[in-house]
Amino acid sequence: MNPLLNEKVKDRIAAALIRGGGVMVILAVVAIVANIGLEALPLLGGASAHRLDGLKVQDPPLLVGTDPRRESAWALSSDGTISFPTRRDREPLRPFDDTVSVVSADMEIHDLITILDDLGRVAVGKIRMRDHWENGQRETTARWRASAEILELDPQVPWVGATANADSDGNLIVLVWSQSQAPVLFFWDGEDELWEPRALGLSNPITTGAVAEELGAVAVIASDLGLRTFTRDRMGQWAELRIEGLRGPISRVRFLIGGGTLVAAGIDGTISVMFAVPYVSVTNEASKALKFAGSTIDPGTTVMLPDDELGRQLASVTDAHLEPAPSVMTVVRHLPRIDGLPTAIAPSPRKRGFLVADNKGHIALYHATSGRQLLNETFADGTITAATMAPKANGLVAASGRQIIRAAIDNPHPETSLKTLFMPVWYEGYARPRLVWQSTGGSDAFEPKLSVVPLIFGTLKATFYAMVISIPLALLAALYVSQLGPAWFRSVVKPIVELMAAVPSVVVGFLAALWLAPRLEQAVLAAIAGMISMPIAVVLSLGIWCLLPAGARRRLGGAAELLVPVFGAAVVLGLVAVVIQPLENSLFGGDFSRWLFTTAGFRYDQRNSLVVGIALGFAVIPVIFTIAEDAFSAVPRSLVNASRALGATRWQTARSLVVPAAAAGVFAAVVLGLGRAVGETMIVLMAAGNTPLLDLSPFNGMRTMSAAIAVEIPEAPVGGTLFRVLFLTGFLLFGFTLALTTLADQIGRFMRRKYGAQ
Repeated sequence: MNPLLNEKVKDRIAAALIRGGGVMVILAVVAIVANIGLEALPLLGGASAHRLDGLKVQDPPLLVGTDPRRESAWALSSDGTISFPTRRDREPLRPFDDTVSVVSADMEIHDLITILDDLGRVAVGKIRMRDHWENGQRETTARWRASAEILELDPQVPWVGATANADSDGNLIVLVWSQSQAPVLFFWDGEDELWEPRALGLSNPITTGAVAEELGAVAVIASDLGLRTFTRDRMGQWAELRIEGLRGPISRVRFLIGGGTLVAAGIDGTISVMFAVPYVSVTNEASKALKFAGSTIDPGTTVMLPDDELGRQLASVTDAHLEPAPSVMTVVRHLPRIDGLPTAIAPSPRKRGFLVADNKGHIALYHATSGRQLLNETFADGTITAATMAPKANGLVAASGRQIIRAAIDNPHPETSLKTLFMPVWYEGYARPRLVWQSTGGSDAFEPKLSVVPLIFGTLKATFYAMVISIPLALLAALYVSQLGPAWFRSVVKPIVELMAAVPSVVVGFLAALWLAPRLEQAVLAAIAGMISMPIAVVLSLGIWCLLPAGARRRLGGAAELLVPVFGAAVVLGLVAVVIQPLENSLFGGDFSRWLFTTAGFRYDQRNSLVVGIALGFAVIPVIFTIAEDAFSAVPRSLVNASRALGATRWQTARSLVVPAAAAGVFAAVVLGLGRAVGETMIVLMAAGNTPLLDLSPFNGMRTMSAAIAVEIPEAPVGGTLFRVLFLTGFLLFGFTLALTTLADQIGRFMRRKYGAQ
């Protein structure tokens, strides 16, 4: 074979292999990113309902429900019996011993049923399902479990409605009402097992009402369809709350799980979510007006303001007197309306979802935190008279006439939307919308707060403080070593700095968290003074060195040029060590950290941005230094020598020739260091405190995206909301890296064109 032809074949094969390998790498990266994005994509999906078989009953049911497995639907009829249409072999349950005529029935969260009969008796209890096995077959039995003794009301009063709720100690509150007199509250003491009447403070009749879980609040709709809310203090007394932002007359009202969030449905189908916003009374005792948080308080006046961490904001204002004030029931969001007149609200026993049914057969599914209408379908031709969510929130049971409607619900991520992920959301217990990351809680009533903005902010904050420390040190060191320092110094320093990159990040994080952070806390003022004074001392020392006659500098040699700034920095640091304690005693009362909080309003956390900046800067310096030094050294010596031959000093040559010529490489070094800081995990995980705060203060910590993924992904249920939000965080982290790389490439090309580099 012709040797020339053989070489061409080899070249083509090698080129094909290299090209194929590059394409495979690109495809692999694209596949990884696509997989991460697809894992996060379902977060923005809605809910779906699959209609199951419909059931017919003899009498129109007043109340319906189902067991946790959605196998046995039940219905409460007007004769007081609870039957199971899906199980013909099961005997009906009878909460009352004798035959009655039920006036009203209601079911709260966790299947607490309240039944009022025409004799003025109220039964409160639950339907309990129990499994047992016979001959290898599972059998389920049902029984009525009373939560309290039957409440005997005045039979002469025409009672028309009753509702109840319970707390974790077994106590109950029953609210009953009639068309002719004010509603009445009864408290069931779970320990003493007796009913006690309680005064609510209403004098007019109501049309319906609701009691909050844990018995902390009551909401009623007056006869004029106006909403009124009451809260209970520690002494058991009820106080009415002022309501803000509510629109129009109200048809139905219900508290969600946890008892803090109230949902009101207007007669026009509008859905409002509200909760009590904490307020504080602020009195200006100074002789001049007080301005803060967008408010102005004249001297001697008192105003009521939402308690948006006002204690921290006014910590340094001695003339502002703060006292707790009554909360205000505030409408925090209006949800998409339902078409007809709302006839029932069914809270979800999990998360913050709820169903709303209307008189046109529609049932809509909402989530209170995200403000989304996840489902809105027609389930019947007529009025939905009762609706209930399954105990696992994966189905619904409703009644329309004599028909019982059952449906399975697929609603995997109701609490997420673009707004909850990237915009401020008004959460229960807060005075205004906030950007909060709090992914886990201790109960089903926990309201997930999944804003990724604090994680993005924490990543940028950690990167900022790391780059502030690392960029000046690394670039100046690289410029000095390559252009200004003696040759022997470069051969010593560069290998040492490059060895810094070999130190594992977990070791750096460990030392920063357990060694640096406690010592920095004890000497924070000295550290700040040293960081400020040492660069100034180095610059002044070099200035003094430059003022010496050239002959003197030559006699002292190149080593003196290194020793002069070191000596100057050492002298200044020694002076700082001597004067810092008397200065702290005289100006800051001997405790700078305490002064920061009491006077300036800054809380000093042991693991804070200063610690992260120092530790992360230590990890980033080798990357920037090595690449920048190579870029400076790559500038042709002929250009440097030509500049020196024309009379330019070494500093003038470095500043005006070397730096512009190496600008593309220097920028690449900075961007690579930036990427290293953005993607760092262990250092920020161990030294940052993992507090997702939106605060630029260097005295507190942060939580970065990479740290959040590392901490929470092992405990996130696969396919759950938190699991997918963490995948979204990883996708955003990749997006940051891609954006930085693209920006570096474009700016590098611009610099090469500008300075004529090839």
